[in-house]
Amino acid sequence: MNFKLNTISTVLSSALLVTALSGCTSNEEPSSQSNAAMVKAAIAVEKFGPQQNMQGSQAAALGNNQWLIASESQGLLVADKDQSSVLLAGNFESISLKQLSAQQFLLASIDKSQDNVVIFELEKSGQTWQINELSRITPPQAQPDAVCLFKNSDNETVSAFVPDVRGLISETIIYDLATKQAKNIAVREFSAVTEASGCAVNDETKTLYVGEAELGVWAINADAESDANKQPVALVEPYGELKAEIGALSVSQDGTLWLTATDGNMIYAYHENTEKLSQWSLSGDHTIESVAASLINNNQAQLVLIDDETGAYIQANVNYTAQTVTSQNKVAMTHIYASAQTTPVAAFGDAADDPAIWINEHDAKSSLILGTDKRRGLMVYDLAGNKVQSLNVGRLNNVDVRQHQDINNETQTWITASNRTLNSISVFTVDSENKVNHETEVATNLAEIYGMCMYSSESGQYVFVNDKSGLFQQYKLTGEQGNLIGELVREFTLPSQPEGCSADDKLGQLFAGEEDAGIWYIGAEPTSGNKAVMLRGINEQLVADVEGMEIYHADDARYLVVSSQGDNSYVLYKISDNTQPSLSFAGKFNVIANLDKGIDGAGETDGLTVTAKALPGYPEGMLIVQDGYNRMPLQPQNFKIIDWREVKKAIK
Repeated sequence: MNFKLNTISTVLSSALLVTALSGCTSNEEPSSQSNAAMVKAAIAVEKFGPQQNMQGSQAAALGNNQWLIASESQGLLVADKDQSSVLLAGNFESISLKQLSAQQFLLASIDKSQDNVVIFELEKSGQTWQINELSRITPPQAQPDAVCLFKNSDNETVSAFVPDVRGLISETIIYDLATKQAKNIAVREFSAVTEASGCAVNDETKTLYVGEAELGVWAINADAESDANKQPVALVEPYGELKAEIGALSVSQDGTLWLTATDGNMIYAYHENTEKLSQWSLSGDHTIESVAASLINNNQAQLVLIDDETGAYIQANVNYTAQTVTSQNKVAMTHIYASAQTTPVAAFGDAADDPAIWINEHDAKSSLILGTDKRRGLMVYDLAGNKVQSLNVGRLNNVDVRQHQDINNETQTWITASNRTLNSISVFTVDSENKVNHETEVATNLAEIYGMCMYSSESGQYVFVNDKSGLFQQYKLTGEQGNLIGELVREFTLPSQPEGCSADDKLGQLFAGEEDAGIWYIGAEPTSGNKAVMLRGINEQLVADVEGMEIYHADDARYLVVSSQGDNSYVLYKISDNTQPSLSFAGKFNVIANLDKGIDGAGETDGLTVTAKALPGYPEGMLIVQDGYNRMPLQPQNFKIIDWREVKKAIK
């Protein structure tokens, strides 16, 4: 989901796209028929549950023909076709359920008497349902419009999405599935729709659906480690094919999205796997505000709906073939946690980009983490992630470090970074007091400097830089501190835009990423020629963009760690010891939220770095990755610090 529609004019221009997405076909009629022919004969309805003074809003299936229903006058009730009982008296609107076990659910509902969202545990003991309040989510000075729960299998949490009257949606983790403990952890807040009529989540595809009564239904990636851009699923006439107004939303067991339109008593079912929209109309004179569906079998669904004219619930059975999701051969993903994180960069937006590590050879605990802020310069952190310095020298993109006996300064260190403000290579060093100092700028003739990495050998100290055309340049650093120059010694090209690269100093090998294509190899010495060799292409393991990469030197193997930005993950390749190396897939992992330490996961990673040096608390070294979406709570971007022992869990 990579685009956002904010205006009616944009929506109008997208109407043809939405029509193609929706298809507006019924489940049993050929798609070549007209829309009118696709609407089935009116569906008969029956009364459901109490009919007097209900002021209902939404229902949810509990199984065994039992339903949970909300009432603004009577509270939360358990009901079937013939009888009902009050579970909790009060004034409740909107219902979302997530099943924890055969007899246990998490329930979220809006308590209108307090204008907040309340989270309950709902459990059946014998024939009796018991309800227990776990927590309350109170948006800041904003009345909630709806609530829906998301069961995230990756990080084993349940979170609540709450659209409110400000047009914002907040996400809060409300339950830890691993420890079976209630939580109340603010994750993020993002803009959505002006007035949400309802929301629902497809857990399998991690899709958050949000209804906008007069406009239609939008889909948003429910994963917090992603952007929150919205994409239209189906829009209201004249922009799309839905009748107005859209009511509350729900998702059935097979991932089908169910929604209603008050105009014409319309019911719709949408499944993203087929991108088809089935539709029915109800018989009689009703004003339908919400629908919840429970699949009776593979060919029939029971619907419980609210008639806004009477405030009472009704039910209907419809012929509906349960949708099946086409199984995909997904690469096994190992979920790991960050141990620490750095102070966020100064401002929201795309800013943090690439990290590096400087090792204090005399006092390991005084080692430094370096990170670029591509709006300002170089940030310096201690190993706990606290910012200790900020060098505002320009828009730095990538950074790398070399510590070598032939470097003639106090700590035998050069730090270089690609400076997009000056189109140059910024050079730094570290003094004996652990302070990073800016030394000089090495000019380049690149059209637009972008990525870079360093290489050290007996022949000298080098910097590889590239621009978006695919051109790489290799500069040799000569001279001493205060009198440093850079000499262009080689050029070569990749077919399209590169960025990340990593060099093996001992073997003279350079690995470079072409963002939309894969990983290349070329010799790192300036005498190695200009012909690069493709080692690995984009596939189900490595998903474009190919971003940061770095070599980890284990005792018995080398591993190339690569940011697979397209699916918010990282790929491990074992590097062969051949003169011209090859890469064999060794594992894939992502970084998920560490609830115990209050550290969110990492997503849309640009740069990364790794070291095998033993550091305090990290006996086998560490991996550091840029986090494109810093959550828990929502903050500007930062870098996540990961114990290499966590990464080892992913090695096959």
